[in-house]
Amino acid sequence: MARMQAQDYQSKRARIKDSATALFAAKGYYGTSIVDIAKACNTVKSRLYYYFPSKGQLFFEIIKDHAEFLAASLLPILENKDTDARQRLEQYAQALLGMNVKYRDQHKLILSDLGALTDEQSRQINFLLRRSVEALYPVLTDLNPKLKTQSHLQFPTAMMFVGMINWTHTWYSRPENESKRNLSVDEFAALLCGTFLDGYSA
Repeated sequence: MARMQAQDYQSKRARIKDSATALFAAKGYYGTSIVDIAKACNTVKSRLYYYFPSKGQLFFEIIKDHAEFLAASLLPILENKDTDARQRLEQYAQALLGMNVKYRDQHKLILSDLGALTDEQSRQINFLLRRSVEALYPVLTDLNPKLKTQSHLQFPTAMMFVGMINWTHTWYSRPENESKRNLSVDEFAALLCGTFLDGYSA
């Protein structure tokens, strides 16, 4: 007979993920042991294995959860035909930058530790992450119709835009920059979009 799950099984899994995310972000995947995670959760290694079969599976689920969250949050913005292309691009930037700041630990793992995934796990994560990038193509083409005949430039153009956003969060993550910040996340996203679309000199 299969072992029945406790009523708090899912909530305990979520708490383990939260603790592990903070550790992975602080120490890196390879610098974090399953014993470290167990101690952070006030439990023992054997008990942790009841919820996750391995450190690698735990790490994968953390990344996958966040990649799915990004896609679920960003795709509706780009698919909203009630706003024009420039508005959609700016709203995308605001949402992505805001999530990168709020969920900086998960974002850090995506930027630095994807190499710890297996080939199959990498395939799944890359598929999810690319969805949020490739969904930009129609918006970018509306803003610059030349991309219709230069489709090979769609991915690098989208990655150029996303790349500008993905590293900006570090400014909001550093306490020493607190007194220097005079722009909100939304204002910074608007500045970023203006630079990307109109050029720095504009």
